[in-house]
Amino acid sequence: MIESLINKVLLITFILCLLNGLKHIWNVINNLREDVPSKYTISTKERFLLGLSLAYIITTFFTGIGI
Repeated sequence: MIESLINKVLLITFILCLLNGLKHIWNVINNLREDVPSKYTISTKERFLLGLSLAYIITTFFTGIGI
């Protein structure tokens, strides 16, 4: 029972990491599509969370979600 709960939490975490990565990709594309493209800047906190999200996504591809 607890294993099932942990797997669900890990799945939700994976989905949130994907959404975070897609948000940043969308923002980069929107910045490039402007008439005068601007530099894409993110705060240190956002950069740290994006790095964690990408690390978790890459790790999940190699190991899987289950425990």
